[in-house]
Amino acid sequence: MLIAPGPDPYEGANLLYADESSADELEAVLTQRLDVDLEMAQMNAEADAWHAVRDRGFCNHGSAIGYGHPAVHEVQRLLKPGQLICTAGCDTVFADEEDWYAQLDDPMLNPVPLPGRSTAGERPARAAYGSGI
Repeated sequence: MLIAPGPDPYEGANLLYADESSADELEAVLTQRLDVDLEMAQMNAEADAWHAVRDRGFCNHGSAIGYGHPAVHEVQRLLKPGQLICTAGCDTVFADEEDWYAQLDDPMLNPVPLPGRSTAGERPARAAYGSGI
């Protein structure tokens, strides 16, 4: 005798262990939401610091392109194997990925003014970055 499958009785239900209550589940949900809020606040602060570099007239080296043979983009013709060039506005040539990542993590370590932007009266002080971007 065949029995037609019926709806899953647990579909959409939160299953709890015998020693848990709905309060435990609610606390876990609220804790996760708080964790997300804290993470978003940290990401927003890092983004604000990141954009402040450009607002001050310096390049944040947010994008780069590496050497390629044959060159796909005209700027790649300027590079030697292993090198990268900033495509975020300053055309700085980096020796390798490690060099680019160091500048990417803290662009004010060696500030490069953006062409056509005034940095008059601006001291190139190091930006305060947490864990990098």
